[in-house]
Amino acid sequence: MGFPILSRYLLKKIIKIVVCIVVTYTGYRYISRNKADKNGLTILTYHSISNEIEPDETVTPEEFERHLQYIEENYKVISLEEAIEYLQTDIEKVSGSIVITFDDGYSDNYYNAYPLLKKHNFPATIFLITGFIKNNVSKYLSPSQIHEMKNNNISFGAHTISHRILASLTNEEVVREIRGSKDMLELQLEQRINFFAYPVGTRVDFNDEIVEIVKACKYSCACSNMYGMNGKNADIFALKRIGIETTDNFFIFKKKLNGTLNIMSFKDTKYFQRFKRIFF
Repeated sequence: MGFPILSRYLLKKIIKIVVCIVVTYTGYRYISRNKADKNGLTILTYHSISNEIEPDETVTPEEFERHLQYIEENYKVISLEEAIEYLQTDIEKVSGSIVITFDDGYSDNYYNAYPLLKKHNFPATIFLITGFIKNNVSKYLSPSQIHEMKNNNISFGAHTISHRILASLTNEEVVREIRGSKDMLELQLEQRINFFAYPVGTRVDFNDEIVEIVKACKYSCACSNMYGMNGKNADIFALKRIGIETTDNFFIFKKKLNGTLNIMSFKDTKYFQRFKRIFF
């Protein structure tokens, strides 16, 4: 890892730790106002589980196992399918619950995450970029790996065909990405695909028209990467998730789960994201 990248990781980690400390000791009123959210549903977003730090969202297998152990001791893990049902029928059932999801479909999800999920008997959902599924050796999952996991408590959702940001595409292209990925997965897995995740997933990356296309394609829910938890007024076609990143140490991870860092939802606003993409 080069020095500039290392410096960026270090800076992000320092900022998160400072925010955790400041909110913990001075943010009582903010946290109290969000007590209802803290008692709602937490959906975690992982990406790569590997010792090779590639994307910003890489978590090592050792860290991932520590996360699962902590979750097992303090929370209830439910499937995304159960979560959607409870959000619509009995919100009390999601209190203190966690759903584990993965975006993109890296092959290390099979080699490193899947055995640990089996060990803890946890369900999880992996959102696949269907155009990246390969039969040969690849950084992405193969059809045989997907089929094995499908039979062992892992569900799958669509994450478009190419992972292009939907808000930047024409209406025709959006339909092709959303419907096409669903059709490809249903053919591959021989089952209905009900879950969708928006690429990147901040509010800049999808809009109301795109949400309507997702609904029209007969998905039962869609996950964003807008930061936060999901309560009784949750939009099941723009579900909030909490991303777990390379720069999250265990202290930060626990603060994310208990709602202390809900204040970080500001980073998902359109204005912040546009500012970020202009300068970073």
